[in-house]
Amino acid sequence: MEARTPNSEVFYILFMTAPSAQIKHSMFNRFFPPPRFLEMPAVGLDISDDAVSAIGLVWRGNSFAVERFGRRLLPNGSISGGSVNDEDAVVATLRELKDTLKLDFVNASLSEESAYLFKTKIPRVSRKEIREVLEFKLEENVPIPANDAIFDYTVITQTGVHDADDHLDVGVTVLPKRVVSAYTKLLDAADIVPLSFEIEAQAISRAVIPKGNRDTHLVVNVGENKTGLFIVSDEVVHFTSTVGIGGAHITEAIAKYLSISLSEASIIKNEHTSFKDKQNTELFLAVMKAVSALKDEINRLSVYWNTHKDTAGELGKKITKIILCGHDAGITGLADYIALSFEDRVEVGNVWINTFSFEHYIPPLHFDESLDYAAAVGLALPKGH
Repeated sequence: MEARTPNSEVFYILFMTAPSAQIKHSMFNRFFPPPRFLEMPAVGLDISDDAVSAIGLVWRGNSFAVERFGRRLLPNGSISGGSVNDEDAVVATLRELKDTLKLDFVNASLSEESAYLFKTKIPRVSRKEIREVLEFKLEENVPIPANDAIFDYTVITQTGVHDADDHLDVGVTVLPKRVVSAYTKLLDAADIVPLSFEIEAQAISRAVIPKGNRDTHLVVNVGENKTGLFIVSDEVVHFTSTVGIGGAHITEAIAKYLSISLSEASIIKNEHTSFKDKQNTELFLAVMKAVSALKDEINRLSVYWNTHKDTAGELGKKITKIILCGHDAGITGLADYIALSFEDRVEVGNVWINTFSFEHYIPPLHFDESLDYAAAVGLALPKGH
């Protein structure tokens, strides 16, 4: 896993385990290769509970263009909460996408639902000593034995803080070793080579938050059966949570209101003009009622973050914007509905904001379709970009 923030010092020591864990050198280099591998052209591969999505970018002139892309739905329940329940089904889907897109090397996602994130202060030590210091912080911050943990970290550069200060602020992401091994096994079985792993939340934030923007954002990733909420500050993910409400609940609300099948309701949901017709105001209200619990959870998390103090007794930077992504984030009126309860600006994310300008290039994906590729785009962007 590799976390990147443009204005932070990032160390590409990928997923080292605690000292007591015995890892063969060759296995480590195969699964978590050294920094030079990260410079190789790679496709961003997002493996979510619902689907696998891949996108490759190519540099043309002064910006990127989409070289290849594809998405395949996964059989229901084959992955749940980041846990692989049907390895054969997932591998078959990955193989199909590999053959179609000619996949070789990928930067792959890991579910944030299995990850633990924390921010900590450590003494200002040398680069080679940081990991050792953090290893002693694991057990007091996460419920995973050090022997079973794999972690990555980012040193967060604070604006206005002088180098002479005696501490470093570090963002740490920790995953159970078994989770990383499970995803590595999937890719091996599909004959796909992972160059790096990164939690989905960080990849999405890299795609939808403008490079260099160090403000605090609440990213809302609307999936089929659930929605991920991510607090991103200084271009680092600090907090994640999941709400059991997604696009399927919107489809069900439409089907129930109109007394039609789910397939018919899905078509209506994707035709955004249906919600612009004044005669369909009641349909829109029925849909918004289905996501009212999501709005409540967004409000709860926003209040928590804006009033929460860290272990040092300090308040974090307040949320300045809420960004929606995921296919159903583009439903007409959804962003406005959520904005009714917030002073923060709410907008549907642009997954291409760090990739190219629409003034110079039009991608081969419809805007709504692109919202499903946020994580894949973030993974495909070169880490230094």
